[in-house]
Amino acid sequence: MELRNVELFKDITNDSIDAMIRCFKPEERSFRKGDTILVYETELKNLCVLLSGKAHLYCVDSDGEYTLLENYRPNDIFGEVFALPYSGLGYVVEADADCRVMFIKMTCIYGRCPNACEHHTKLNSNLFKLTAKKAQMLALRINMISKKTVRQKLMSYFEYMQEKYGNSFETELSLSGLANYLCIDRTSLMRELRMMKDEGIIDSKGRSITILA
Repeated sequence: MELRNVELFKDITNDSIDAMIRCFKPEERSFRKGDTILVYETELKNLCVLLSGKAHLYCVDSDGEYTLLENYRPNDIFGEVFALPYSGLGYVVEADADCRVMFIKMTCIYGRCPNACEHHTKLNSNLFKLTAKKAQMLALRINMISKKTVRQKLMSYFEYMQEKYGNSFETELSLSGLANYLCIDRTSLMRELRMMKDEGIIDSKGRSITILA
């Protein structure tokens, strides 16, 4: 993978990235579909880059309730630095397909570099921007799930996708995943999609959606 495609390394030269890899000595690991990639700890231990495959982050509350938080594709990053500061929640990253993941120790990023690498400043700036971006996405999701009806939640998600991709798009989640993401029952989601299609609001086939009205 070209690491310059990873937002964490944006605007950092290949030579600097190579120097960083020598300095950080990250570990690459392979995972099979269904494997647990990372269980978040209270200590900031790892910053992970998904090099290939697909994965997702979910949290489990004290009652054992499962909530999907994020889906990951190649180039995405995750780790304890992005966990929400709520006690009683467990955060787990799980592989949705065979994956390769790069693990970078957080101490390499926020600790004092013994080699005084110039790229540290840019890396920390990128990490700050990514943290802010994740906070914005969390705020967006809170806005979606705070809607009162299934239709309002769906339309809020569709409007977000429409802004990114135009009137026709494919949902980034399976329908089951979307129901989980929006905190609604899958049966209710499917029923609402049929009603919206019958009313001429959308056209849909599986995960493909076209906004008509």
